[in-house]
Amino acid sequence: MDRRSFMARSSAGCLAAGAASAAGGDSPENQIYELRCYKLRNSKADQYRRLTAFMESEHLPMAKRVGIVQGYFRVTLGEFTPRVYTLSVYDSLADMGEKTAAARGDAAWSKAETEFGLHDEAAFDGVESWLLRAFDGMRSIEVPEVPDKPRTFDLRIYEQETFRDTQEKMRMFNEEEIQIFRDCGIHPVFFGETIVGSHMPSLIYMSHYADMAARAKAWSTFGKSEGWNRIKNRPGWGNADIVSTVSNIHLAGLPFSPIR
Repeated sequence: MDRRSFMARSSAGCLAAGAASAAGGDSPENQIYELRCYKLRNSKADQYRRLTAFMESEHLPMAKRVGIVQGYFRVTLGEFTPRVYTLSVYDSLADMGEKTAAARGDAAWSKAETEFGLHDEAAFDGVESWLLRAFDGMRSIEVPEVPDKPRTFDLRIYEQETFRDTQEKMRMFNEEEIQIFRDCGIHPVFFGETIVGSHMPSLIYMSHYADMAARAKAWSTFGKSEGWNRIKNRPGWGNADIVSTVSNIHLAGLPFSPIR
């Protein structure tokens, strides 16, 4: 298969195999998120413009046709730039399997994807991806209203030394920290446990702010809050106990992104 193919197809079989066992019970499941990072470079190949134009003209319309909630973001500050992140939202693994199959069966998308992959110059240098399961304390994405002006997003990766530590950090979020975030002006988009991907064991979350000044104010409020200073000193909940490293990436929604 052409390495420049936009949609990674190698996981389709695994999704189909896991879909049947994923569904169950009458209550809604925790949502599943696929987060992707497209690695780009500044060059005469014009990767950023070509990739984002294709996402707007072909990928987003396909996502709407098959019913995938989708977000597209560029890195404004991070370890590496340029980078483009995408977020795909599914109601369950079963739903992901069904919609992945629907996308593969979409004739217009298949044609566009094939033509895109035949260009002499690759539109990206590689893709890193994560499969995430939403936290029990926030089982579905919260899509903010479209703003009058571009807002700021944080994408944060918390790594742990053991999978037990990941479970404990999620418990800390579910029972206390998510609500403290909200009270301090840190507006969550999603929280997800990494099921498949790099930096495991880990959890990843996204939050949004009106701008960088609002972000600074929110985190200052958080750092001084009674709630945070109470729970961070709880035995077993300190960073030394359940968070080994933190990566923080600042993002901006692309102009056409439904999440921006």
